[in-house]
Amino acid sequence: MSIRRRTTPLLGLVLALGVAGCDGLLDVENPNSLVQEDLESPAAAGALANGALATMSRGWGYMVLLHGSASDELQFTGSRNAWIQLQEGGLRDASNEFTVEAFPFINEGRWMADEAVRQLTIFDEAGQLGNRSLLARSHLYSGMMYTQIADLWEDWVISDRRQEAPPVGPNNMSQMYDTAIQNLTRALEIATSEGNSALAQQIRAQRARTYHARAVRQLITPAGSTPSNPLVNDAQAVADAQAVLAQVESSWQFRLEFSSATITNQWGGWVNERLELRPSDAYVNPTADDKRVASVKLEDPIDGVVDPFLEATILEAAGARNFNPVTVVSARELRLILAEAALATSDTEGFATHINAIRSQDGLTAWDGQVDALELLKHTRMANLYNTGRRLNDHYRFGTQSFLWVSDQDAASRPGSLLPIAQTERTANCYILGTC
Repeated sequence: MSIRRRTTPLLGLVLALGVAGCDGLLDVENPNSLVQEDLESPAAAGALANGALATMSRGWGYMVLLHGSASDELQFTGSRNAWIQLQEGGLRDASNEFTVEAFPFINEGRWMADEAVRQLTIFDEAGQLGNRSLLARSHLYSGMMYTQIADLWEDWVISDRRQEAPPVGPNNMSQMYDTAIQNLTRALEIATSEGNSALAQQIRAQRARTYHARAVRQLITPAGSTPSNPLVNDAQAVADAQAVLAQVESSWQFRLEFSSATITNQWGGWVNERLELRPSDAYVNPTADDKRVASVKLEDPIDGVVDPFLEATILEAAGARNFNPVTVVSARELRLILAEAALATSDTEGFATHINAIRSQDGLTAWDGQVDALELLKHTRMANLYNTGRRLNDHYRFGTQSFLWVSDQDAASRPGSLLPIAQTERTANCYILGTC
């Protein structure tokens, strides 16, 4: 992906974020004429970190939107045929209009987080970074982007502005998780040294989620088959999950927030405003015009009632128009990581402890063997991780399919199929073209 050196993805976002303490940075004739040199001043540290947050969040909205349409979370209701291709499981078309549209924004978010890390590290090493939590946050944002990209793409490129880079390679995508973990570990070191416990909790929770995601990706790589044992028991994910749960309340969530004062969420734009997609029939009853949510219908397998947390999640998103928040990681997900690890070792008591900690929050009957433990784990992930980007790879590792997939399309015929490098990158990158 090419990014001009003269300007950066931050430029349209600094003013909207209302970054404090940067008057000198904006003291130019036209604020939108900021150049690279302006961002190399320590006075720009807050703007760099907040610009990374903004571009990362924008890319995140695109990613959960693409993920939802490729899994069973979203259903096409509009007029744009490229959504049909995705919902039917045709994921590997590099020219799909929506993967092409999303690619530059996602790469901007990744690049801007890395650029913030690079520049703030220079300030830090020179003793010029007044607030080191800004550097920890930037490492966190980078770790988040590498993780989410690795979850959804078969291959990627890590270019720098106009400088092309070769593709990572489908069999090397675990390196993206490794980079994420390196970022998160450094972020945790800084946040801990600064005594920023709230930020440290977010970082450690994301690292638990990244360790777990890396293990899931390994189960479905190379694509083409369903693993015989779909369960993950990653010691590092377990340790981080336990550490965070010892410090936070059961309702804890790390979320990305969107508003009219910052940026919009593409999920809300396409689902709530354009009405091209809606939560699918696996989860909801639609309105008479088939465009919106009339009610949530997915029931708890023990109590036979609509799952309370899923209902709250979907109705919140449906009512938020362009600005629905997105959960990055939560105490519920950390419990699910621990419940799965226990189940993987046939620790029924441990599984019950963690799965019932989730169920008790929603007033649901405790599990005591009423339904198969694995089936309950799959349902609880489906209901508690809606719109977080987890569902597609859960389909693959658990051997389930979206009811919308077509049998001869990628997702159904080649389990583990993910999105390709977009055609715009393919036609511009000399490593892909073979012209370097």
